[in-house]
Amino acid sequence: MLPRRWKLGFRNKLLVAALLCLFVPASITLYIENSYTEHILRSQVIKNEHRSLEQESMYISNLLSNMVLVSNYIQFDSGINLILKENWQRSKLHQFDPVNSLLEFKEVTKKLENVTTMMEKTYVTVLTSDGQSFTNYSYADFDVNALLHQPWMDKVREQSAFVLYWAGVLDNYIPAETRNSPQVLTIARNLKLSSNTTYAYIVVSIAESRISQIFSGDQRGQQTLLIGPDGMVMASQDKTLLGQPFALAKELESSGDTGFISYQDEQYLLSSEELPYGGYRIVSTVPYREAVKQISATRRWSSGVQIVLGAFFLLILVALVRQFTKPVIRLDMVAARVEKGELGIRSGIRGYDEIGRLGKSFDHMLDRVEKMIIQIKVEQSQKRKAELAMLQSQINPHFLFNILNSIRLRIMMKGDEENAELLFALSKLLRMTIQQRDEYTTLHDELHIISSYVELLNFRQAGEVKLETECTSASLSVIIPRFLLQPVIENAYIHGLHQESGTLRIRTWNMDHQLSIQIEDDGQGMDEATLLRLRTEMASTGHTADEAMLNSRLAHIGLSNVYERLYLTYGTSFQVSIDSVPGGGTTFLFVLPDEIQSQGYERESGDDV
Repeated sequence: MLPRRWKLGFRNKLLVAALLCLFVPASITLYIENSYTEHILRSQVIKNEHRSLEQESMYISNLLSNMVLVSNYIQFDSGINLILKENWQRSKLHQFDPVNSLLEFKEVTKKLENVTTMMEKTYVTVLTSDGQSFTNYSYADFDVNALLHQPWMDKVREQSAFVLYWAGVLDNYIPAETRNSPQVLTIARNLKLSSNTTYAYIVVSIAESRISQIFSGDQRGQQTLLIGPDGMVMASQDKTLLGQPFALAKELESSGDTGFISYQDEQYLLSSEELPYGGYRIVSTVPYREAVKQISATRRWSSGVQIVLGAFFLLILVALVRQFTKPVIRLDMVAARVEKGELGIRSGIRGYDEIGRLGKSFDHMLDRVEKMIIQIKVEQSQKRKAELAMLQSQINPHFLFNILNSIRLRIMMKGDEENAELLFALSKLLRMTIQQRDEYTTLHDELHIISSYVELLNFRQAGEVKLETECTSASLSVIIPRFLLQPVIENAYIHGLHQESGTLRIRTWNMDHQLSIQIEDDGQGMDEATLLRLRTEMASTGHTADEAMLNSRLAHIGLSNVYERLYLTYGTSFQVSIDSVPGGGTTFLFVLPDEIQSQGYERESGDDV
């Protein structure tokens, strides 16, 4: 299913038709071609890899064959065997002959050097059961007889006289060669008398690095390994794999000598070749994409040429379609933005054809609409100013008359200097209420009004109300609507403290360009039902014209006045919350913007336009 814009757009319909006519036939052709080519590539890759593995197998088999030949030469050379047996016999009879032993040592050593001269570097060690040793390498700093105590020598002793033991890859036991060849591939056998008594041991080793060098010519991401009969890695370019189990042992069993496998989200060609010695096997893993890299590059070039030609034709088509449909798309975009409220945008489309005339008419229409909205805003501004004046005048003067009457009665009953202070507080309150006609005041001045108001409350009643303020210096200069806090203080005094003694706390602070005003009392609080009802009523919209709904939202006209004035001043960018605990008091929290825009009442709502 296509989106609606694709169903209705002429440009998109034309583009889809071009794509179907151009790319569908080409895609089918490429798919058929790639399918046949893929089959041929797989067959060729398998042949190439098998040929390469056979060649490497021949080289390694040659190395292992030389090791076996050296071992056989020592076992069947009559001169070496005679010397070894005589040494063993003299050792049994405790008839040590230093001169004769030295001559025999030179003779055996020379033969070992001669037999390995024309071979790859091979380490040959012959150990007699009585501790004598013959080698084709220097061991001045090495106790050759320590080999007799290696753990793998126990396996050698268990073998019969003519059986080779393939010890695998071991740490190089020759200190002088360790740096160049940390590991060696080793075979061993024991020489026994007819009585099945061992009189000597043969150990033949070759550097593991020499075997891994045969694999070093690969540049395609190939990994070639020498695997032992137990599945352990015997030789590899990656030395961290030596002595580790082959990771693809199970895949190797299932794929046979050659096959394709998936490993780590990539396809590999897995090939193996079994060697004629020791049950060893050469295993090669090649990423398939690397094996066919060159051929795939040719295919990509061929496909790329077709795609480029098709794209070139498509670009020409798109350019022509865009030229024809660009004004229509521009008109659609402008209409969408106008729908979102951006009335200042214009299409700018001009011309002598039908679309040009349509664009000009559309822009003239937007000019007329914008002028009408400005006129409506002016009218709404005047209306709201009148509403604010009316709401401010709704503060009940009954309280002021009660205060004046109380002062009159008290003066009549007795004279007291305290009356002067009370009259002064009253005069300040009357002056701020009557003489100042400004819509807004600073929080500092508003707190002065509250202080005078609480002072007069304490005069009227027997119980004293304490007023505590905690305000940050930055918050005192913030402009707020006049008489914003007095109705809340009055409500807390009447309904929270029940006109008795108590404490009122006012805290103010600034954060994230907002002014927070918190008013707390330690009165009786509200139960959950009352608090929920009050929150629900306060959450309703504050700009309804229904007077009945306005009076039902908040129980007292003072709080209703506060909420209505906040909405008319800040629109919806303010928050009022109430929390109360039965017996623990009530908390009012106002969160207001820290700046009042010069025409704050121009904030638009859904009902204003």
